[in-house]
Amino acid sequence: MDRPSDTNPKPVTSFFNFADVNDFSQHSLRAVLQATKSSNDLPIGDDFDFYSTFRAVRDVLDIEGQRILTLLQRLLRHQNVKGNLSHGDVLELEEQFDVLMDANDQILERAGILLDEASGIGKEQAQLIIAATSNTTTKTSSWNKKPTTDTSKTSAAYRLMTARNIQRPQLSFKDKIDNTNLPYKPQIRVKPHALKSLEESLQLPENVNFEDTEDPHFNYPHPYSYELESFSPKQALLEPVVPKEPEPLDVTPLLVIDTKSQLLEMLDHLKTQSEIAVDLEHHSYRTFKGLTCLMQISTRQKDYIIDTLALRNELYLINDVFTDPSITKVFHGADSDIQWLQRDFGVYVVNMFDTGQAARVLGFSRFSLAHLMMNYCHIEADKQFQLADWRIRPLPAELINYAREDTHYLLYIYDMMKNQLLERGNAQKNLLLSVYERSKNVAAKIYQKPIFTPHDYLELYKKSKKVFNNQQMTALKEVYAWRDGMARVEDESYGYVLPNHMLLQIAEILPRERQGVLACCNPIPPLVRQNLIELHNIILQARELAPTKIEKVPEVDQQTTKIPTFESNNLLSCPHDKSHADLHTADIEKRIMETGLITSSLQVTADHLTSVILKPMPVITALASKSYKVDGKLHQLVKDIEASFVNPFLKYLPTELKNPTSVPEKEKWTLKPSNVPAASKKKTAEIPVTPFTPEYVPPSKRLKTDAQKEFKSAISSKVTFKTTDQPESAKPVNVSREDKLETQIERNIKTLRQEIVSKKKKEKKNDKQRKLAKATTATDASSNSAVEDSDVKPLIPASPADTVQKGSEKKKKKKIAVSELLENFESFDYKAAASSIAKENSKKKKTDVFNPNLPSRSGKNKNKVKKPKLSGPKSNVSSTFGPSPGGPNKKRK
Repeated sequence: MDRPSDTNPKPVTSFFNFADVNDFSQHSLRAVLQATKSSNDLPIGDDFDFYSTFRAVRDVLDIEGQRILTLLQRLLRHQNVKGNLSHGDVLELEEQFDVLMDANDQILERAGILLDEASGIGKEQAQLIIAATSNTTTKTSSWNKKPTTDTSKTSAAYRLMTARNIQRPQLSFKDKIDNTNLPYKPQIRVKPHALKSLEESLQLPENVNFEDTEDPHFNYPHPYSYELESFSPKQALLEPVVPKEPEPLDVTPLLVIDTKSQLLEMLDHLKTQSEIAVDLEHHSYRTFKGLTCLMQISTRQKDYIIDTLALRNELYLINDVFTDPSITKVFHGADSDIQWLQRDFGVYVVNMFDTGQAARVLGFSRFSLAHLMMNYCHIEADKQFQLADWRIRPLPAELINYAREDTHYLLYIYDMMKNQLLERGNAQKNLLLSVYERSKNVAAKIYQKPIFTPHDYLELYKKSKKVFNNQQMTALKEVYAWRDGMARVEDESYGYVLPNHMLLQIAEILPRERQGVLACCNPIPPLVRQNLIELHNIILQARELAPTKIEKVPEVDQQTTKIPTFESNNLLSCPHDKSHADLHTADIEKRIMETGLITSSLQVTADHLTSVILKPMPVITALASKSYKVDGKLHQLVKDIEASFVNPFLKYLPTELKNPTSVPEKEKWTLKPSNVPAASKKKTAEIPVTPFTPEYVPPSKRLKTDAQKEFKSAISSKVTFKTTDQPESAKPVNVSREDKLETQIERNIKTLRQEIVSKKKKEKKNDKQRKLAKATTATDASSNSAVEDSDVKPLIPASPADTVQKGSEKKKKKKIAVSELLENFESFDYKAAASSIAKENSKKKKTDVFNPNLPSRSGKNKNKVKKPKLSGPKSNVSSTFGPSPGGPNKKRK
């Protein structure tokens, strides 16, 4: 902002369209709080996994997350802060969070310096204080203390960067820490307030053997699982209370517990309380599993600070208070505290109230303890020592006050949230009971040790987004295993032994020399320098392998601006959003047309209608009655059960349609009684009955002759069919055995007639062929000579009188005795009929095809015919197979 000139001074009345800086800061704070509240409303845990299964939600979260990371990256570049928070970066989530925390510290420190300079206060150099083993009363604190402008406090910024002279507390423990790759076994010694004995609680199921207990993924049973399941809050815990404001810190007595006698005195006082507040302080950098360094307990009257490093082997006594169901233990965010108590002290909790779960039930914008203290107590919590090294002994006053504040105001917050849950809940106090149920689930968690498997390095490899060959992959696998073994033996964390980014760099470069290994690490971890030879040998063994090329999967170019995809069949899609409604219309119509349920044209031909099979009523196979033989009682029982079911489609039909008369298939169509007079019983008894075999008629010869048409029409006029749906008066009379025999004889007679007709047709064809052959031979001898053979008759059309005479002869032949027909009757042979048809087809001669074996008209046998040329100037001249008048070799133009 330019300063106004002295000649024309003008007061500054706006600051980025705001009245002043305070107005701008208030507006910015409201925007940040609204964004934080909106982010906290997003689903977490199992809810997040459920909503992530929907593509629409997943796409929106990815796009918005990428946009926010891009804005943060621009802000870091504008402030000249090193760090990369891009969406596709190789950093893990924890490392990205560390980059963001460092950026916040630098930006806030720069803002504090500028404010001090604007107010005229000179900047003092930050003092570096390192904890020592001497008993001096030097002030020590965390390295990330924020600069403050409050005149009531000291203006010096204390930073604890390291603690080189602190003795490792693991060396003074009586019990050696178990870092093996085996499942965690409960370390509880005594089980107070037990509803089930300790032996029964730790008893393994019958199907679990010794080999299962050595599996790293195996979990021993929770010692207090039965007590937690049977716990239910008493009626007194579900009643509203009068909140009791805590006394100031200066007035409330503080006791530091570091001996067993002081611990017993504290337990006597805690047993008289109805509720206590508990919190823990943890350290995880210089140990493999972690260490609980401090425990804070507050009552309505006193505050306690317990040195858990000094009383590590005596804190199992506190189970007498923590497992008492009559005492409410108030925690905040106890997910990690519960597991730390089990791992280090064998302590379990019954009757717990988690204020973090209560904040979620009440729908707060933030769930941190500092937000609850500001909301209920109007106190701003000082979190500058949150990442301090809590192994420092003796504890400085700043760390003691910081730890004391976490539990001093927690009981008052518990009272306020309890009343608020009762006010918002229903008559059954559902919200308060929900918080107790959630807290009970947190208390039922079981601690699990860090597990190592040979394939753990693949997870790190996938997160890195790198492409390694076989040498690099082998080096990554072996170095990863070496780091895990070294961390377990030395009781150090992975970050202290060899951080992930250094491990990936060593595996990618594969340095030949030892100095190259050290060059990949900055700063060099102490254990890497001590075990440099072993680590270098692992890399050399990986380099000896024959390299194989690994093709990198081509990445799809991502658009700079993405549009979330919406699914029409998704419940989460807005039903009023019509912008994407017509995208899939063509595909839907195409799929419907493929099913064949809808015709492509509007016209429906008769063929479509005739192809539809109509049924009198729908048939469902799942509910259809099955016809099977009943064998035994079991099948009879099944049949009775099936009969008891009612078809849902027949449930609301009239009674006439519910039970339609079932007609057997054999009785659906019946013949009328024959009109032919019955023969005598003596004759019919002697006649043998042969099975009816219909004549095989080829498709090409069907319905060609008038005789067959007349015969079929006669049959259709004499024999009519009657369905079972006709009235009882029209039903056929029962046919006797003699009538059946007569109908069978009639069928056999019809078969004989058909055979006689077919034989006559064959004879006529043979006669025609003979005549044709004789005619051709006669033309060869003399083309102008007449036909001399008397046997061959001229092909003159028959007169009408002849046809009438033939018809009368046929009628006379029909009157043949039954005995004569039966003597000449033979069963029809289908194979012979098929072979005869094949022979007749082969004997047919096609007149339109040239046959060189046949004699020519001129009497000369010319078997060879010259093929016409297909090229040349005379190729267009037409040619014929027959000889021309001028000679056989001349061509016609």
